[in-house]
Amino acid sequence: MAEEKRAHGVTPGLSRDYGQREATHQAAFLLPYLEPGLNLIDIGCGPGTITLGLAEAVAPGFAIGVDHDEAHVAAARALASENGRDNVTFERASAMLLPFDDESFDVAFENDMFVHLADRAVEAARQAFRVLKPGGLFAARDADASLAIWGNPVDDLPVLDGLMTAWQASRGSDINLGSRLPSILRRAGFSHIVKSVSADTKGDTESVRVHAEITVSLLDGPLGMTALREGWADQTVLDRVKASILAWSDHPEAFFANVHIEVIGWKPG
Repeated sequence: MAEEKRAHGVTPGLSRDYGQREATHQAAFLLPYLEPGLNLIDIGCGPGTITLGLAEAVAPGFAIGVDHDEAHVAAARALASENGRDNVTFERASAMLLPFDDESFDVAFENDMFVHLADRAVEAARQAFRVLKPGGLFAARDADASLAIWGNPVDDLPVLDGLMTAWQASRGSDINLGSRLPSILRRAGFSHIVKSVSADTKGDTESVRVHAEITVSLLDGPLGMTALREGWADQTVLDRVKASILAWSDHPEAFFANVHIEVIGWKPG
């Protein structure tokens, strides 16, 4: 658990973005396969905003959200209570060792969790395979940063991309993992894999501003400190990239699309 937390612990600034995620968007590719009475696990549920929507879709079946971060689990429990959703529970658990019996669930789901496991994603997918009933399905959705779209491109974008990729790799993450999802599920034992693509888009003025603020906060914080320590960039470069991001956010044509690969695989049975 300690190793997993170091590898992909919640970064200040990013967590506020997690709270904007909803089943109707991030799990839209899964919703057509859900029906009342199914039992579902959301692996890496974060603050539970997606899980609640999934719980609504399977009611009177139940949904369980698991996350390694206690703060997210607490936030998810509070959200469920506020919404009166009584067919969902949240537990702190590692995706690498799910604390559930074999063949406990009809459906498993993860969104942007495998990117934080990098080479260990296959092992986590095998955990999902284990807890699914025969014939159950696993829906996985992860970003591929190499496909990200910046409307009104940012000056120094290659520098920012290089810094972000190196920093995430230093934390045990692979932000270009999304395109490998079909292979990951196949290696874990899933079959009849269905693939699709969607994007988390920042298009209105406020969401563009928030995206820029989060990026700048990372450059001022853990990303920038790591870059300076490791010699990836000096302060002059960091300041120039921050200025480019802020100038981008002020442009009326600015938008950002974080492209995600979505796959659904079935456990033979």
